[in-house]
Amino acid sequence: MTNSKKVPKPKDGLIFIDVHCHLPFPRPRNDRLPSDKEQYETYFNIGGQFLITSSIDIKTLYLTLDFLEKYRKNFGFTCGWAPQTVTYTPKNKYQDVWEKWKEYVTTNPKDFLAIGEIGLDFHHAKTLEKRENQIHVLKKIFELTKSLHKPYVLHVRNAAKNDFDSKHPQHRFNKEDGATKEILRIIEDFDLDPKKIMFHCFSGPEEYGRTLPEKGFTLSVPSSAYGYNRWRKVTKNSPLESLVTETDSYYQHPFKRGPINVPSNVRYSIAAIAYSHKLSQIKVSKQTTKNAIEFFKLIIE
Repeated sequence: MTNSKKVPKPKDGLIFIDVHCHLPFPRPRNDRLPSDKEQYETYFNIGGQFLITSSIDIKTLYLTLDFLEKYRKNFGFTCGWAPQTVTYTPKNKYQDVWEKWKEYVTTNPKDFLAIGEIGLDFHHAKTLEKRENQIHVLKKIFELTKSLHKPYVLHVRNAAKNDFDSKHPQHRFNKEDGATKEILRIIEDFDLDPKKIMFHCFSGPEEYGRTLPEKGFTLSVPSSAYGYNRWRKVTKNSPLESLVTETDSYYQHPFKRGPINVPSNVRYSIAAIAYSHKLSQIKVSKQTTKNAIEFFKLIIE
């Protein structure tokens, strides 16, 4: 069930930036999505100012680089090695693809806007061993990239109740903010600047929607915040100056389940923020666009 009916629809004439989508990306099975070209063109035809996609591994990096050969205007990407990639890449292939990604990210920093998505996901890594492996790789990424002076885009997902590691019941990673606390600890250890770090698809806990912006972090509100209050409430106390908008498409549709989302639906993020913050959609549109431009140092043609 969603509660999108009480949230006003996005108004016409808004400007917007989707700071985190996955276009292109391996197509879902039996998908009914528009072509990648149609998604790109529609986005800019209705108010998109810049579009930022995120690679998560070597395969999606190569897909992105191919797409950029045809569609480069006001389109950029972040170069990531997602925590899901760490957990699910077969062991017999991992070292080879990791070395290729490492080579690219260190020798081509001018090609991409930021490093990410990277981070910790204690839903997909349910055991202590898998969680510690994600932490190990995240530290390697920071060691590898800190000298590049690029922004970071973080994927941080805390363990839910059904992600409980019963073999280590008292472990701090089982707590509702276990991943968040751990990643903040690592960021402090590496002396990274919070002003250059964005929490993509920020999911809470709610208290961090207030404390993270106070430290200088940027929080990204997904399009699903339009139809699902749990995504709105975690940033309802976040200052508008700390928020940006995203779709995380093909997922995080404004009010439906499944891999059916498109970048132009980032307008629903604006509508969600306007509703939760009791502000006009135009004001939210302008400020979140400004925030994205400043965070990524975008040049719009």
